[in-house]
Amino acid sequence: MVKFGERNSFMSTVELKSSLHHLIDLIDDDAVLQAYVTLLSREVNHQKDFWDELTEDQKQKIDRGLADLNEGKKKSLSEVFKKYQ
Repeated sequence: MVKFGERNSFMSTVELKSSLHHLIDLIDDDAVLQAYVTLLSREVNHQKDFWDELTEDQKQKIDRGLADLNEGKKKSLSEVFKKYQ
């Protein structure tokens, strides 16, 4: 089995699929699982990556938001709802 973050270009397709199945079995977060379903469905259906469809302005705003999150600048969902009640 492959360790998290380990890259091994010598694994066969069967080994890669087995490793992927094992890793998915270890995930309990429904949001993470849904994200993987979406990603894998796009690959199977040969859909474009939504990122490629965004404007540069949209990409920059997303990048700024992610940077804010990484810097600890975030609010809980309940805090956001309080603002609009």
